[in-house]
Amino acid sequence: MLDKAETSADMKTGKYIFGSLLIIAGMAACKAPELKVETVEKTFSAALFEGSADSLQIEIELEWPVRGLPPVAMQNLQNELTSSIFGKESASTSIETSISAYTAKQEEEYRKNVNDLRNIFEAESMEGGYYSWSEILEGSFLEPYGNMQSFLLYIYGYTGGAHGIDSETGYTFRLSDGKRIQEADLFKSGYKPELGKILTEMLPKSVSKDVYDMLFIKAIEPNGNFYVEPEGITYIYGRYEIGPYASGLVKVAVPWDKLEGILK
Repeated sequence: MLDKAETSADMKTGKYIFGSLLIIAGMAACKAPELKVETVEKTFSAALFEGSADSLQIEIELEWPVRGLPPVAMQNLQNELTSSIFGKESASTSIETSISAYTAKQEEEYRKNVNDLRNIFEAESMEGGYYSWSEILEGSFLEPYGNMQSFLLYIYGYTGGAHGIDSETGYTFRLSDGKRIQEADLFKSGYKPELGKILTEMLPKSVSKDVYDMLFIKAIEPNGNFYVEPEGITYIYGRYEIGPYASGLVKVAVPWDKLEGILK
C-alpha cells in the first residue's frame, strides 16, 4: 500500500505530465497551416509583325498556392498574389486568366513603343533583333516562419540598349488568413530611425567589400521591400537605389534578435 507521500508525489507527476501534454497539444493546435504549391509555367512569343526578326519573348515560372490553407485564406492569398504581380485588375481572377491578360497587355505595349521608335528611325536599317524585347518572371515561396511566409518575385526585362534591368520584390503573408503583411504591421510605432540604424550596421556584413565601397548611400533606411525567413528579415535594395548598376541587387539580412526592441 502506498503512503501519503508517495501518493502525493505520483499525483504531482501525473499533473505535470498531463499539463505538459496539454501544452504540446495546444502548440500543435496553434501550428500554422502548411502551404502546398504547384509550378505554373508560360512561354509567350509575339513577332513585331509577320515575318519580322524582332519579337517580344516572355517566360513565366511561378510557384502557385493551391492547397493547405483554409478556403478563405487560400482565396485571399491567391488574390493578393495576382494583384501584386499582375496588377489590381487581376485581384479576383485565376492565375491562368491573369497571365493571359498580362501577356496581352505587354504585347500591346511592345508594339506601340517599338512602332513609335520605327517611325523615328529608319526601320529597315535597324531590324534583325534591334527591336526585340524580352521579359522573365520567376517567383517562389520561402521557408515559413511561424504564421508568416514570404514569396520572392524576380523580374528581368530587356527593352533595348546595352543591358536589361532586373528587380526582386518580397511579399509576405499571414498563413492564417492569407492577407499580406506590410512593414508597419511588423514593427512598433516610430520604428524607422532604429531600424535604419540596424540596417546600416548590417549592410557591410551582408555584401562584399567591393560592393560596399561602390555604394553611394551607406546610411540606409527601410524601404518596405523585405522577406522573412526563420533566420530573420532581409531587405532588398534595387539597382541604382543605393548604388550603381554594377553593385547589383543589394540584400541586407538582419537576425530576429537584433529587432527585439522594435518588433510588435
